[in-house]
Amino acid sequence: MKIVEKVIPTPGNQYKPKVPFVATVLENRRLTTEGSVDDIRHILLNIEGSGIEYIEGQSLGVVAPGEREPGKNHRVRLYSIASARKGDKGDCTSVSLCVKRVIYTDEKGTEQRGVASNFICDLNVGDQIQLTGPTGRRFLLPSDGSVNLIMVAVGTGIAPFRSFIQHVYHERGQWDGKIRLFYGAKTGMESLYMNEESNDIGQYFTNSTFEAYQALSQGDEKAYVQDRILEAKEELWQMVKGGNFSFYLCGMKALEHSVKEIFTSWAKADGLDWEEMLKNYKEEGRWNIEVY
Repeated sequence: MKIVEKVIPTPGNQYKPKVPFVATVLENRRLTTEGSVDDIRHILLNIEGSGIEYIEGQSLGVVAPGEREPGKNHRVRLYSIASARKGDKGDCTSVSLCVKRVIYTDEKGTEQRGVASNFICDLNVGDQIQLTGPTGRRFLLPSDGSVNLIMVAVGTGIAPFRSFIQHVYHERGQWDGKIRLFYGAKTGMESLYMNEESNDIGQYFTNSTFEAYQALSQGDEKAYVQDRILEAKEELWQMVKGGNFSFYLCGMKALEHSVKEIFTSWAKADGLDWEEMLKNYKEEGRWNIEVY
C-alpha cells in the first residue's frame, strides 16, 4: 500500500535546554470545575519573535525554575501542543498547552507534586516560562486530505487532536476524509474542550466529516473509550481494512493495549492476522502512538 506522506515541520528556530526561549503567559484558563479532583489548565503563551514554527502533533519542552539537585537544573518536560500552527490568536504569535497539575501520594504516604506541572498551573498572566523545541516529526497529519483520521485519547491526550481539528477546519478549511474522535474522561466536566467550561470541539459537530464519541468512566452510564470504539466497529473496521486511514492514539499506555485487543479480535473474526496488518500499517506511517 501507499505510504502516508506526513507534513514535515518547517525549518523554524529550535530551542535547546541551555538556551531556551522565554515566553510570556497570555492566559491561564482552568478547563475543569473548581470542585473537580483534577486541575487541568489551558495555557496560552506569547512566542512572538521566537522564530518558532510548529505544526500540529509536535511538542514543546518546559524548563521549570530551580534545581533538582545542586548544580543540576530540572529536567525538560515535554507537553503536546494544543493549538494549530497559527495559534489560538490566528497570527502565528502564540502556542497553547494543556497541562494537568500532578499531585500524588508516594509509598510513604507523603504528598508529592510534579515540579513542571505545578509550576505551569500556578503561572499568572505576564509571568515568564522557558521553552525548548519544538520536537516531533512522526505524530503528524497526512498531506492527503482524503485520508480518514481516527483519533483516540483520554485526559490531556486530547491536546494534539484539538490542534488537528482546529487546523483542518479553521486553517485548512476542508478535509474530504472522515474524522472520528474517541475521547475518554472521568466526568462530563473533566471532558476537556468538550464541557460547559470550554466546548471548543463542540463547534465542529455540524461538519459532515466529523464525529466525536465521548466516554465517561464515572456516573450513571459508566463507559470507557474502548466501549465507544467497539460500538463503532462497522465503520472503523471498514476504514482500517480498506487501508485509507491514519490512526492516532494519545494517552495512558494501558489504552494502547486495550485498543490492540479490540483490533486483534476483529481481525481474527475475519480470518486475518492483526500483527501482520499492524506491522504494515506502522511501516506505512498509518499507526501513530504517543503513550505515557
